[in-house]
Amino acid sequence: MKKVSIIGLGDFLKGDFCAGSCIIDALSRERLGDSVCLAYLGSNVNYAGGLLYDRDFAIIVGALNIGGPAGMVHCWDFRIFQQNAVWLANEFSTVKSLIKALGWTAFAGRFQESLLFLWIEPKVTEGFGISGEVYKGLRKAIRIRISFPYKYL
Repeated sequence: MKKVSIIGLGDFLKGDFCAGSCIIDALSRERLGDSVCLAYLGSNVNYAGGLLYDRDFAIIVGALNIGGPAGMVHCWDFRIFQQNAVWLANEFSTVKSLIKALGWTAFAGRFQESLLFLWIEPKVTEGFGISGEVYKGLRKAIRIRISFPYKYL
């Protein structure tokens, strides 16, 4: 059976940046099976390497302001993530730490390039709760998760 991790990133107290936790919460209500690990790491991605180690597939989801209308979902594979890694690391400290975790997993020889990154454009960046636009984006991200990795889930 394929081993899958779905990792949510973000901050509860920064409005739409809690999108990663909302995705993990929604998926926790589905029957995904024992081979799927759901984890909300918030802004502390130091443990991401352990969740990626020896996995067949992983989805990383969070809100990032990278260009586009609020609620837009950017769906990137590992190749696209690598192309944008330097810029992302300079702009977002959480992504910089995530890149380090990916590097340590690769160094251990247990890194799979079967990664999907779902970045949702935020609208509200302070306070508690998400905007309507991001809520719609969350629903789209969940549908992408369901349709993309059929061979893994």
